[in-house]
Amino acid sequence: MARRSSTRIPIRLSVILSSGSRVYSGTVKNISEKGMFISTDVAGLAADSLFDITIPLKEDVLHVPGKLVRLSKINGSYNGLGVELMEPPQDYLDFVESLLYVL
Repeated sequence: MARRSSTRIPIRLSVILSSGSRVYSGTVKNISEKGMFISTDVAGLAADSLFDITIPLKEDVLHVPGKLVRLSKINGSYNGLGVELMEPPQDYLDFVESLLYVL
């Protein structure tokens, strides 16, 4: 099995996913510089779907483009998705780096 190239940081962070005209709410369960796992009900999404991920923070709102790379199912129901980030902006990378200092 391949090793991850970025450290995953456990977190609970509310986000909004937008894909075309669809909007989903979810909770980030782990995050890294290159991806995240988001707990949400996303039945019917196609592989490689593209998203705009909105992350509301106390003093800012981050917008990060992402691509669906994995759907997670438990007992036959979708419960989340793995997202690969597409060219994450510097403010997002700074946010993730700041999380490493509080671990």
